[in-house]
Amino acid sequence: MRPRPPELNAEQQALRRSVHQYEQLFRMVDGVIWETDPHSRRTTFVSPKIWDLLEYTPEAWMSTPYLWEACLHPDDHDRVLQEREVGNRSGQPYQLEYRALTASGAEVWLRDLTTPVIEDGVLTALCGILIDITPHDTRQVQQARAEALLQNSTDVFAVLNVDGRFTYVSPAVERQHGVLPEAVLGLHFTEHMHRDDAARARTDFQRVLTLQVPSAIGTYRQRRADGSWGWMEITVTNLLSHPNVQGILSNARDITDRKLAEAALASSEGRFRSLVQNASDLITVLDERGTILYESPSVHSLLGFAPEELIGHCVLEFLPPEGHAEVLQMITGLVEEGAGATVRPTYRFRHADGTWRYLEGLVTNLLGDPHIGGIVINSHDITDRRETETALKISQQQLLASERLASLGRLTAGLAHEINTPLAATMNYLHVARRLVVEYQDSIGHPEVTPDDHREIAAEVLTALDDAGKTTTRIGEFIRQIRGHTRDTVKTSSEFDPVKLTNDTLAMLAYEARATQVELHLESVRGQLRLTGEPGRFTQVLTNLVINAIHACETVTRTRRVDVRFVSGAGELNLQVEDNGAGIPPDVLPKIFDPMFTTKDVGKGTGLGLAIIHDIVQGHFGGRIDVQTQVGQGTIFTVQFAT
Repeated sequence: MRPRPPELNAEQQALRRSVHQYEQLFRMVDGVIWETDPHSRRTTFVSPKIWDLLEYTPEAWMSTPYLWEACLHPDDHDRVLQEREVGNRSGQPYQLEYRALTASGAEVWLRDLTTPVIEDGVLTALCGILIDITPHDTRQVQQARAEALLQNSTDVFAVLNVDGRFTYVSPAVERQHGVLPEAVLGLHFTEHMHRDDAARARTDFQRVLTLQVPSAIGTYRQRRADGSWGWMEITVTNLLSHPNVQGILSNARDITDRKLAEAALASSEGRFRSLVQNASDLITVLDERGTILYESPSVHSLLGFAPEELIGHCVLEFLPPEGHAEVLQMITGLVEEGAGATVRPTYRFRHADGTWRYLEGLVTNLLGDPHIGGIVINSHDITDRRETETALKISQQQLLASERLASLGRLTAGLAHEINTPLAATMNYLHVARRLVVEYQDSIGHPEVTPDDHREIAAEVLTALDDAGKTTTRIGEFIRQIRGHTRDTVKTSSEFDPVKLTNDTLAMLAYEARATQVELHLESVRGQLRLTGEPGRFTQVLTNLVINAIHACETVTRTRRVDVRFVSGAGELNLQVEDNGAGIPPDVLPKIFDPMFTTKDVGKGTGLGLAIIHDIVQGHFGGRIDVQTQVGQGTIFTVQFAT
């Protein structure tokens, strides 16, 4: 049971009767009575008919500064303000006619009868009455449009009495909640509201009912006909004094989708913030001058700094001086390229302990992003990886050198034989030449030795020296060939003739082929061939393949043969080494390029040869190696070089 209001005394009762009489008078006037402070331009009074005329409550009209000016039609705005200024200076009653826009955007024509209030020569107030002079047919169209909007609006419009019970509900309630309007009439507005929101809704309703505020907006959960909960944004306005409403107006809008989207966004932002805050990678934001605006917490574990120690500093303070110009150029380039431009630099960053760490970053221009407004750098520490890569490179170089020495060792016996034979011949020719020179010397002045004898001795000496020179040249050729296998190959990349190198290499391998009774052939080549790379690496590939082919023939009883040939065309050059040896068993074939794998006896192979040349062909020459083999018939290794 509601408590009874306290009894009023005679003075209060008289005041209430006076207010009631004035309200009745205001309702009888066919217009809106108003009063405005000319200095603050705030409306100090407006009669309830302002709702009928412009669709604003008296409370909203009085609490919103400059609302009258805002309602003026744009085409009449400046004219009306000038005419009002002139009328105010005159101090005499005046009238204005103009168009105004209602809260819903409808256009109405108004006649504004204004009276300036002058006290002691000072303008203290403006009073007047607004009269609707909109043509009747226009007003009917506007009313019909308003009724259509009300009937078809997705928002639910309702009127509540002072007890908070529905006295009117618009048809949208069926579309929004799945119930008919008549099923809602008489129910309290909290009937289907979530219990956790009902108390707050009652408080908002009471504040509007007692005019503590002209209107209130709140978000609440309400149960639908299917039992699910939806989020509603409800605006309640006190229109008890409005003759056509006489209740609390409620405008309810379904914002469930918006709430779900906001929740999803909040969850996404929280997840993203958690990922950024806990990521092992370093996330940095710079402005266009290189000043650090943000550092993720991972900067402490990666670089030993707290984020606040870096924020506000120029990033150049932590980079090596020799790289400053390049960094500034990179930032300038990103800014000039515009939104979304990216680069992927590798750079050194100073650790808090003074050491340098290598970082690999993705730098993106997000200066135009309203949520970021900077250049974002996503970096991760690659110091350990670089050290590992350096150690691996040194190890690879050592393996290459080891294999080259192993290959050289296999050539030593043949090299010694090939050099020893021409060396012995050279020494013999020089011995003959010496003997002839001594004979020539002893014959000088001898009466029986004629000049023709001297010329004959000299000719024999020259012949011996020519022969010695030829055998010495042969020795020099072998030395040149062996240097091709021992020189440093790291800095000798150039364009070279692969056929000439092949001839030189096969000459060095001839002794080993003869010792194994293998016929070694280089098929003739038409035209000139060129390759680009390190010649020493080419000879390393060829030597390994030929020696393996020679060894593959050791167990066969037929005529042993190794053929080397070049096949060119279609932008590539193929080197083929074919033998008619034992072939490669199927279970061994998949493993031949694996490091440390060998089928040879201990001391005859390192297990690195094919693995290394596979890496040389792919990594250095950009090619590939194919193998065709048949057990008991032989094998063909085909090396494809890109030209």
